[in-house]
Amino acid sequence: MTTTAPVKPLPPAQKRIAEHLVQGLSNNEIATKEHLSLDTVSSHIRGMRQSLHCPPRASRPVLVHTLLLHRQVTTPQFPPQRPTFQPSEVEQLLLKAIAEHSAPADIARAAKIAPSDVKARTQDLVRAAGVIDSTRLMSLGHALGFLGVFDC
Repeated sequence: MTTTAPVKPLPPAQKRIAEHLVQGLSNNEIATKEHLSLDTVSSHIRGMRQSLHCPPRASRPVLVHTLLLHRQVTTPQFPPQRPTFQPSEVEQLLLKAIAEHSAPADIARAAKIAPSDVKARTQDLVRAAGVIDSTRLMSLGHALGFLGVFDC
């Protein structure tokens, strides 16, 4: 049986970057807000993936899910006037698959859908949730309690 080293709190600089990630900001937007170079932002994100035991190429939704899961940052608040998002069982399966997998084929397998349907079904789920992308979908999924424990 293999065990993973415990996740340690992120250093302050990485935590600041992580807070922007869960808000859905791009690397360019983070660099501008924090007055950093793009290389520095990318370096912090690589460091986060390593600290959180995520694969080096883990998708942004996987990274955001892991940050929130390990309580490295606070779950973002969403306006109370937003439409109620109640994903069906099938949508919850896709939500969890996006949170846990980076490759479309792996998402398809976990969500029990055809690989050719991953992109369209993800876009439908993002629209239904009223968010702009799958990264913000992870934040909303945590805010509403739809995402739980997983192994990165």
